[in-house]
Amino acid sequence: MHAAAARPDLGPGPILDAHTHAFPDDLADRAIASLEAGAVWFPCRATYDGTVSGLLASMDRAGIRRAVVCSVATRPEQTGAILAWSTAIASDRLVPFASVHPDHPDPEAAVGAVASAGLRGIKLHPYYMDCPADDPRMVRIARAAADAGLVVTFHAGCDLAFARSDVASPRRLRRLHEQVPGLRLMAAHLGGWECWEEAREHLVGRPVYLETSFTLGRCPEALVREILSAHPAAYLLFGTDAPWRDQSADLRRFAALPIDDGLKHRMLTENGHRLLGLAPAG
Repeated sequence: MHAAAARPDLGPGPILDAHTHAFPDDLADRAIASLEAGAVWFPCRATYDGTVSGLLASMDRAGIRRAVVCSVATRPEQTGAILAWSTAIASDRLVPFASVHPDHPDPEAAVGAVASAGLRGIKLHPYYMDCPADDPRMVRIARAAADAGLVVTFHAGCDLAFARSDVASPRRLRRLHEQVPGLRLMAAHLGGWECWEEAREHLVGRPVYLETSFTLGRCPEALVREILSAHPAAYLLFGTDAPWRDQSADLRRFAALPIDDGLKHRMLTENGHRLLGLAPAG
């Protein structure tokens, strides 16, 4: 059972976290340790052990009903294994996004396999994939995903584990979307982690989904409010990036934002369920 008692007063409806992470049980310890050690901007510690059960326990503490679980293929040969694991963990509460590496020999077939498995999206990360967001290889995956009706979440902006680069910049994501305008594109981290001014210039106002992961408490509140107010309300979602952010703490930060309660409800419940084709029940 999920326990909503710990969450702040955010109105009725099941909360959906649009951006979380988990790993297979036999890999979670190593994955978390490696990612913690790789943080170069500032120390970052996981708020749970990286397992599916750890994620569900975190969701229970926060009163979150559903979560998108994002995986990233860092090598082409990981694409199939991630798909198999993502399919195995899919449930009423967890919505896994698989991943297709840009150097996969047949990305169209790999995207088709994700759709055939009944998954609802894929995650792409230009840093870990060593491929800019607007590279022809990424565009090829994006076109296949648009044709298959999948959502594509891109890491957007800088990354904690890498030196500053523009490989996932809002400018590049805009170029990608201009080439594949039918793509249901989600730009994580409010359009560009540590690049929020650029996100405001290149993504705000476009039919691109933005979510709040690893942003609340880091991006200046006035800029968060400005971006949320200027972007189409139907294209905004709540996300945390758990385990790299505490879900309960991020919900408290979100509840404290000086924005309209109706917009908060849409971001927490309505928009994510609609985007993923889920009934907001339970």
